[in-house]
Amino acid sequence: MSSLGIVKLKTYRKLGFTSVTRVAAYRTACKIGLYGLLLPIRNWDNGSLFYAPEPLPAPSISPESRTILLERAEALLLGNMSYFSDEMKQVGSPPDWFLDPFSGNRLSPGGHWSKLNEFSAADIKTVWEASRFEWVPLLARAWRVSGDIRYIDTLNQWLHDWVLHNPSNAGPNWKCGQEASIRTVNLMLGSFLLGAHHRPSPPLVALIELHCSRIRPTIQYAVAQNNNHGTSEAAALYLGGNWLLGVDPPIPVTLRRQARQWRDLGRTLLEERVLHLVAVDGSFSQYSVNYHRVLVDTLCQVEVWRQEYGDKPFSRSYTERCQAAVEWLAQVTDADTGDAPNLGANDGARLYDLSSTSYRDFRPTVQLASLLFNKCRVYAAGPWDEPLRWLGRDCGHEFFGLNRNSVIHDQGGDVVLNCGSSHALIRFARFQFRPSHADCLHLDLWHMGLNILRDGGTYSYNTDPQLLDYFSGSRSHNTVQFDGRNQMPRLGRFLFGDWLSMSECGGIEKYDGSVSWSGAYYDRQKAWHRRTVTVKDACWKIIDEIDGYKECAVLRWRLLPDRWQLEDNVCSGSYAQLNVITDAPVKRIELVTGWESLHYQQKTELPVLEFEVGPGQWTIETDIILKD
Repeated sequence: MSSLGIVKLKTYRKLGFTSVTRVAAYRTACKIGLYGLLLPIRNWDNGSLFYAPEPLPAPSISPESRTILLERAEALLLGNMSYFSDEMKQVGSPPDWFLDPFSGNRLSPGGHWSKLNEFSAADIKTVWEASRFEWVPLLARAWRVSGDIRYIDTLNQWLHDWVLHNPSNAGPNWKCGQEASIRTVNLMLGSFLLGAHHRPSPPLVALIELHCSRIRPTIQYAVAQNNNHGTSEAAALYLGGNWLLGVDPPIPVTLRRQARQWRDLGRTLLEERVLHLVAVDGSFSQYSVNYHRVLVDTLCQVEVWRQEYGDKPFSRSYTERCQAAVEWLAQVTDADTGDAPNLGANDGARLYDLSSTSYRDFRPTVQLASLLFNKCRVYAAGPWDEPLRWLGRDCGHEFFGLNRNSVIHDQGGDVVLNCGSSHALIRFARFQFRPSHADCLHLDLWHMGLNILRDGGTYSYNTDPQLLDYFSGSRSHNTVQFDGRNQMPRLGRFLFGDWLSMSECGGIEKYDGSVSWSGAYYDRQKAWHRRTVTVKDACWKIIDEIDGYKECAVLRWRLLPDRWQLEDNVCSGSYAQLNVITDAPVKRIELVTGWESLHYQQKTELPVLEFEVGPGQWTIETDIILKD
């Protein structure tokens, strides 16, 4: 067997026999047409999904939030949709449900979903975006604050058009159970915001039923991913089943039996998934800040609806993991700006958003989740309270703030060091689940709300191999790259092999006002890297010790866009100065242009300081002096 074959075999073993078997079973079922039999294509007639509602008072929101909300709603009426919470695209009203507006390509609307290739001509994520129904709660909220019936008319028009062009189980918008799950929850949110969740229209009941029916047969494939697919789909079955059981007039006995099964299975799987994927220290299996938010947003919806229907609480262990997951997200979120490190995979998802804040503001999620699971607020009053108001939650809970001590999340592989007005996040290898980025010992540095040293992000899942490798590979992170290779060999679009493990991993050390951490790893070719990070006052010292590589090692510092000047070994900008010192013969030190992606399908230039040395056992010290 080839060395690559051995790597693949070892990686599949780490993924787990059960998970690999479930994935193989799903692919086989698609290939032989089993899902075409279980989930046949079906057209169905529908009327208005939402009746013209009775006037409902709007919650108290700021004039600025009201203006932003109505501007977004008016854009939708003109056919302008926000993609990945940032970029406006003209898609029509109703939208073209099969268009990738970034490339102009369209996916075929026909055929059973199980026969479609999601990585064909268009990026299927850009096609799915319009069909996530995030516009349903947005238009419902716009009607609540304005009373303008145009928003309800547009809502019904778009839903009618979607159903007409997307027969159940036909086309790309039925391909993914998670996408069906997101639609389910957004439809439920719309019904809640319009006061229609207890007495919904028959077409809305039928649409929720169709979505639960789509999710159920492939739920084990979602579970096999060991990521937010399993939590999202389990949550949708639990929520959809509960919602159907609570409608008036009651649904037929046969459907009632199904709904009860969906609810019970979803609850069981969600609890199992959370206990499996969320560590005691709050870390999540995907090693991604944005996917962590997706998880927490999903858990918030589950808790809101559980309380709405008076269902019994989940287990104490489940609740404690939810609390830990919220604490983790709060620890990595900058309290002044709401932004967070662009760590791990970032596909632009911001689910069930009921705020007028920007995509990169994580505070609405942290605030709502803290209230639901910890019965307190992390932040003082602000626009991040808007989801609480829309969901009818009391904003007057006690404000406890957040303990900003340094912390190590050993089970998930990250360290947060705090010192005054600056803080840093350091990644290290603790891979119980598959890593999506080769980012071991990456350092993300923040000062007074500015991300001084930053991660590259993701850009796109369906791009050319060079860009795909750049953003998820070692070049896009603040670490050392050996011999031009990634820290782990790439086996596929979303899979690395030979997962790293730490040869050394210390705790947080405190001495004479300083805080420090140190860790080291060997890669599969025996290259070695130890990084020690120490902070005192406004000075950060990073010591990188390297050995075992063949030709070259490149240390990269990916810098905040600014007018940086490099003179000898000193790189100066408006907010920081970097001094790089080494005992090694330096091959080059230069400022080059790199890429970062703060939003999915967008990339912008940023300066990167590259420091290259030849083979040998060397130490490189970087002193960073932060400026007020």
